[in-house]
Amino acid sequence: MGKIAAGALGLALALLGDASAATPPPASEACSNDTFSVDGSPLGVQVCAQATDAKGASVAKPAAVVQETFSYRGASFAHTLTVEFLAGAEISRTIDDVSLARLGIAKTLHLSIAYKPGSARLEHALLVPGAIALK
Repeated sequence: MGKIAAGALGLALALLGDASAATPPPASEACSNDTFSVDGSPLGVQVCAQATDAKGASVAKPAAVVQETFSYRGASFAHTLTVEFLAGAEISRTIDDVSLARLGIAKTLHLSIAYKPGSARLEHALLVPGAIALK
């Protein structure tokens, strides 16, 4: 009888482990938040993984949506980026070039973004022209 109970407990723990692996990460892990100094003022950059919708993704090229939000001197705008990833890959990376003209900055951010299901983070940021490394 003790062996059966131990086996059932082991099976229950194994099933719980699988269930916890399938749950999305906490909201704090879904986004990265960075602040950089540009022309003496803070530029906020938020990169968030959005909930994926399997309807739009093909089997050959699964994709996810990443929402980027930029804020500077009281103005802000959002930019959506589709990230294609290899199913089963632990992490996928992509680059994005975003003009900051809508914020009154005559420069572009060159971003490297890391994505894994339910999580996105800014890895590197370069302000051009001038090739100013921000991160």
